[in-house]
Amino acid sequence: MSELPDEAINFIKAVTAHFGAPAAVLFRNKQKAVSMKKFDDTNRGVLFKNDRKQSEKHADYKGNINVNGEDFWLDAWIRESKKGKFLSISIKPKAEEKPVEAKPDFNDEIEF
Repeated sequence: MSELPDEAINFIKAVTAHFGAPAAVLFRNKQKAVSMKKFDDTNRGVLFKNDRKQSEKHADYKGNINVNGEDFWLDAWIRESKKGKFLSISIKPKAEEKPVEAKPDFNDEIEF
């Protein structure tokens, strides 16, 4: 069995950066063991094509980014100008998400 190729390690690092990973992963083969530490996603982000887009106002791409340890949502639209196509990007802190408020209990008593 041969050593795990660098391409495989890079792929695993990219996948675990997006989906998360355990604290350590150990790959074993007969020649040597390869240890992979948790991927640091600080100052990195990702955008995916928005397959739920229902109008032109909805972003063409959606994703997230980490800047100096703080997480943000990313939205991107493909635009066109005289100079050609470009991405227009919006960023919003994940911390600003407002919790859904519980509806008050319905009081059906009639007061006289």
